[in-house]
Amino acid sequence: MNESSLLNEYQKLLPGAEKLFVIPQIPDINKNTSYLYQLYKDFLGPSSPLKLETFNAASLPRIFFSRLKFEKSILHYHWFEFEDFKSFVGIKWKLFWIILYKLLGGKIVWTVHNYYPHHNKYIFWNLKARRLLAKLAHRLHIHCRNEIDNLSAILKTEKKKFFVVKHPDFNVDIFEREKAINLLNQKYFNNKINYDDKIFLMFGAIAEYKGIKEVIEIFNNLDKKNKLIIAGFIKRHNKSYFYDIKSSENEKILIEGSNIPDDDVPFFFNAADYLIFNYKNILTSGGIVLAMNYKKNIIAPDSGCIKEINYPHLLKFNRKDITLAHILHSL
Repeated sequence: MNESSLLNEYQKLLPGAEKLFVIPQIPDINKNTSYLYQLYKDFLGPSSPLKLETFNAASLPRIFFSRLKFEKSILHYHWFEFEDFKSFVGIKWKLFWIILYKLLGGKIVWTVHNYYPHHNKYIFWNLKARRLLAKLAHRLHIHCRNEIDNLSAILKTEKKKFFVVKHPDFNVDIFEREKAINLLNQKYFNNKINYDDKIFLMFGAIAEYKGIKEVIEIFNNLDKKNKLIIAGFIKRHNKSYFYDIKSSENEKILIEGSNIPDDDVPFFFNAADYLIFNYKNILTSGGIVLAMNYKKNIIAPDSGCIKEINYPHLLKFNRKDITLAHILHSL
């Protein structure tokens, strides 16, 4: 299976397609670090080969009206899961309009971002809903080849439905480490970082599935002069987890729980010596792509699409003979 482009796949799925619906809405802010913006940036300008409309699931009836007007359209859906009663009702709403859209001749693409929802709630019902969407979808988009067999088995769908388009790169601003440390000290950490510190960074949404607490425990047992910076917005339903790890903050552990604006992201990445990713069960990671774009040393699990990454500064652990703790103690 050769790597393709989204446009090629859309054209194969629906020759002469006129319109592309993307859900959820592509954000207007933090574009440099937005996965959706970077994935679709070639479709957002006036010379786009397809007219792109992007909105959240509440506006799904728009795809139905598109079919009533006989527009040749494709729906490309990202992320599909629920974690409480409200979002469970939302799943039924989404499936109703998606099924209706397909019955009226619409074409559906679903990007599979993970094996199971990260929040690990209602796995049985989430799996049933995801298998139904996989059945409804004409094509399933993923970012690596090596997980097609696993996803085909999990979703109970044919391997021929899958296609690979690589994870988009991000726009980065690379500058001197000393400058980045100065900027971090001024805006976020009140001069708590020294130039001779070895800086490890965990960046992105703060959530339990990131394994942050375990990394903190390892750092508290390190003898060397190391700093661990944890920075990112607090993911929904993870406030108690954030307050738990925040209580562990000390001279080695610095935590910033906020939405980091695009202009400040380079402060963190240019200051860091290593990026740490301690995912417990991961398929793809935009954070790793961002770290590679910044040409950083990376420590991550040897799992999912990470197995397929060929990057000279990537240290992989497998939770058995080579653990994260082994790697951190050796640096």
